[in-house]
Amino acid sequence: MADEVQIKLAAADDAANILAFLRKAATESDAVLIPHLADVTVEQERRNIEMINSFDDCVIMLAMLGGQPIGIVTVMVLEDQPGVGELGVVVAKPYWRNGIGQLLVDEAEYWFQNYSSLQQLVLTVFAENVPAIRLYQKLGFRQTGRHQAGQREVLEMEYQKRAD
Repeated sequence: MADEVQIKLAAADDAANILAFLRKAATESDAVLIPHLADVTVEQERRNIEMINSFDDCVIMLAMLGGQPIGIVTVMVLEDQPGVGELGVVVAKPYWRNGIGQLLVDEAEYWFQNYSSLQQLVLTVFAENVPAIRLYQKLGFRQTGRHQAGQREVLEMEYQKRAD
């Protein structure tokens, strides 16, 4: 399936599809933790995408199949830690365990290494999400911490920029 999927940089015209995708994904997984997702308008999302695309420390990329998003990867600079970006990945449930997450993280890593001003990527993942943890470890992320988030255990992971 991964050979039919295309990865593209999100554009302002993708705003409605991105919101619909994220709202549906939030019903399929409790790992979609976007505050006020239900309240975001298409116009607000268009402006967000345009703003994100104007910086070299943030990116949104989509996995597209048949013209519809089936996955998204974001890297957003942490306000209190310049040089550090937080990686987020969401794949539509029908496409879990088909290599879509790896495609997205691979593209984000390539962007990080070649185009971003960031020095480090970080992420958090629920400790019981073993497939995701294995993927991140395979791609070079290392665990840096573990803590409770409500009733669930969360792992913190990081990925450093390679020296040239």
